[in-house]
Amino acid sequence: MSATPQPSSPPVATAVPRVMSGRPADEPAGPREMPLQFTGSAAEYFRIWIVNVCLTLLTLGIFSAWAKVRKKRYFYSHTRLDGTPFQYLGQPIPILKGRIIAAMLLGLWYAGTHYVVQLLPVVGVLGFVLAPWVLVRSAAFNARYSAYRNITFEFKGAYWSAFKMLYGWAVITLVTFGLGFSWWQQRIKQYMVTHFSYGGVRGEFGATGRQFLRTYFIAGLLMALGGAAVGMMIGAAAWSNRGQAAAQTHFLAFTVGIYAMYVAVFAYTRARIGNLVWNHTQLGPLKFQSRLTARSLLALYLTNLLAIAASLGLLIPWAVIRTHKYRAARFSVMAEGEISDFAGRGATSVQAAGAEVGELFDFDMSI
Repeated sequence: MSATPQPSSPPVATAVPRVMSGRPADEPAGPREMPLQFTGSAAEYFRIWIVNVCLTLLTLGIFSAWAKVRKKRYFYSHTRLDGTPFQYLGQPIPILKGRIIAAMLLGLWYAGTHYVVQLLPVVGVLGFVLAPWVLVRSAAFNARYSAYRNITFEFKGAYWSAFKMLYGWAVITLVTFGLGFSWWQQRIKQYMVTHFSYGGVRGEFGATGRQFLRTYFIAGLLMALGGAAVGMMIGAAAWSNRGQAAAQTHFLAFTVGIYAMYVAVFAYTRARIGNLVWNHTQLGPLKFQSRLTARSLLALYLTNLLAIAASLGLLIPWAVIRTHKYRAARFSVMAEGEISDFAGRGATSVQAAGAEVGELFDFDMSI
């Protein structure tokens, strides 16, 4: 996302910069808060977005790899921590190759589910085998080509450890009739955090399955109560005003009400889980503080949706920018005590196929 041209291959961090500037000698030791800042603007991003859309359509999707790099460089370079922007080091050609592989897998899945049903077992087995690989390789690619102060991030998960974690807890969730889902989600987040590192320092994760269970239980309860309330109101209105036209109106109102409840519960879950994960994550001397609220996130989603619908999609850049600004304003990094140096280490290249397959199939296991 940086505005400066990138080299043909991602640079390898060798410097050993300090994460933050040192404290004055007479300043008492204690946690120091570094708020995350996002300086992008809707007008700037609109120009990038409209060019990306037009060129992607004109090239039948080929330019999408370049569009992704342009977008990420913009957002990374306008996201600052302690006054320093992040860097995106990915290159379009590897991403394009990964997207071609992803498109082939998507074509196989579509054929197996719509035309050649005999391929469906093959597609199912392939998806089962590939899911842990997609999880690991997607995280590794995104970490390897993201940098802060010339030091790249790392993700060191392995296929078999991801396989056991992903499917072992999936089985537990099934045999407990869904009660193990919260612990499954907790294990996924824990796996992602503890296999992630920066400057040789690995992440630590302290949230428990019970904390996840509390959030999901309340979300399920809200969904059930909200759905029941909407159904009762629509049912009462329908009973007092019968007729085909009225029935259609009531059905539409019921559908809108259910979707509104879904968005509300989704905002609640995203806010609570996001705060839970980040507020229990530590990276060496650094702790994180996320202050999302369900109410503000719901208002953000609804106004974004209305603006996009009213503008026939032209306000998508505006919605994306204000979402990034909101999240940055609610996030900060806390440095406990003295700040040690994070040492940059040599890094190998990571293929983009896993990341593109995960993106195409909406397979998101990020923290």
